[in-house]
Amino acid sequence: MTKDLTSVESVHIMKDAVNEINIISPSFLPAQKQTIGNKPHVLSLIFGTIFVVLLALFVTGFGYQPWWIFAIVLLLGLGITFPACFSQYWSIDQKQLTITSYSNNDFKKLAQLFNLTSKDQTIINLANIQEASIVYRKIIRLSPFNFNPDHLLLGITTQDGKKIDLDLGNIDYQGLATIVFYLSEAGSKVIDQQEILRLLPENQNLFKHFHKK
Repeated sequence: MTKDLTSVESVHIMKDAVNEINIISPSFLPAQKQTIGNKPHVLSLIFGTIFVVLLALFVTGFGYQPWWIFAIVLLLGLGITFPACFSQYWSIDQKQLTITSYSNNDFKKLAQLFNLTSKDQTIINLANIQEASIVYRKIIRLSPFNFNPDHLLLGITTQDGKKIDLDLGNIDYQGLATIVFYLSEAGSKVIDQQEILRLLPENQNLFKHFHKK
């Protein structure tokens, strides 16, 4: 059965859920921006740089090789490591949804990281989102050695008919409840046919739940 969370009753249910979260976790604020995905972080870049420097020193014998060999190994290592530290991410607040994407080309991706070239950014006002669906999508595994994860997605449809799938990753109940709350308040029709919002607060393992035989 489809769960339509745009009804007055459902919006009140979402508000009650957020109030309960406030009691359990006072630091939680429904007005906080939710960011999902692998956003560039200074710490991850710093740790990546330290790792590459140590690796370059090891490969060049800690100074036994000419400095230019160390520089080449260092630049190559950073060119491989930095692009792997971040990828597409998206964020949502009370007013809009912002999707930030990077190039598949590592060199262009590095240039985007350091603002040498612009990254792709799509901004959608929540009032322009007609419908949003929370969907758990299973991967068909033909081999027992296929360890690729399933996908928890937020599929949105804009007023002009454009469809976009956003990865929710390992989002927790607080984050997902806040996203649904924002969308519902903006007048979007939110569908949770698989009742993900009921499963998360019960600490249900989504993979085990949806792969029951």
